[in-house]
Amino acid sequence: MKEIAIIGAAGKMGSWFASYFARRGLHVSAYDINKKMLKASGSVRIANSIASCVKDADFVLVSVPVSMTPEVIKECAKSMKAGAIISEISSVKHGAFPALRQTPGRVKPLCIHPMFGPGASEKMQPKILLVPVRNEKAELKIVRKVFENAAVKVLPDARAHDRSIATVLGLTYFANIVFAKVVSAGDVSMLKQVSGTTFGLQSLIAESILASEPDLVAALVQENPYAKRYIRQYLKDASAVARMASAKDSRKLKADLKKIRSSLQKRQDLQQSYRRMYDIIENIK
Repeated sequence: MKEIAIIGAAGKMGSWFASYFARRGLHVSAYDINKKMLKASGSVRIANSIASCVKDADFVLVSVPVSMTPEVIKECAKSMKAGAIISEISSVKHGAFPALRQTPGRVKPLCIHPMFGPGASEKMQPKILLVPVRNEKAELKIVRKVFENAAVKVLPDARAHDRSIATVLGLTYFANIVFAKVVSAGDVSMLKQVSGTTFGLQSLIAESILASEPDLVAALVQENPYAKRYIRQYLKDASAVARMASAKDSRKLKADLKKIRSSLQKRQDLQQSYRRMYDIIENIK
């Protein structure tokens, strides 16, 4: 595999992957509708169209907004050579996965989700989710060849992916957006001066989420078919906790906290989590 094509190369993840492949000595062809944001180099060539970008590629990576991914997959497949691989990295698979399955038999579809952002170091071990499209064994082999040293988690289908991501990213992003909205109405500078470790980490996470592409944030909370369910449950539980917090009698709130802690403790050592939080803080410093 020598020729790589990145569709959406001006975006943060598209740019990250263009650099990733170029540094490995591969030839990268880059295309984006926002051509002014593309940067050519010795290993990166800027293409004028999707067709010219993908026609000679051994591996095509689609890195565009979730809503555009299915149509871009179809457009790429029309001009790809036989035996080439087409992959997409969208955070929501309910539209992208069927588009991959409908690609011509002469191309090899690959459905993956990199579980890291564009701020990740290229030296880190990447974690990648794989949703098999046609041949799990062959597609797993491709992922491990394309992304060296990757930790790959295979999911059974697109539904399982979207259901998991609705919590892992969708609910997490939603909660942090609300947190940021409340905090931003006050004196953020003063809050950081008086804060301790918990607020420091929470605000850091919220701020990093808001640094993400707006298209990604919106897709995670709006386009994932399972996200709305978890958001509704979050709001319901938040209202219940708020009622207990407002009550004069604190017994219900304490009992609820003990119940939550007991449930989590069965799956995760909470004291270990507490120690890890301070380890993270020390590494940040």
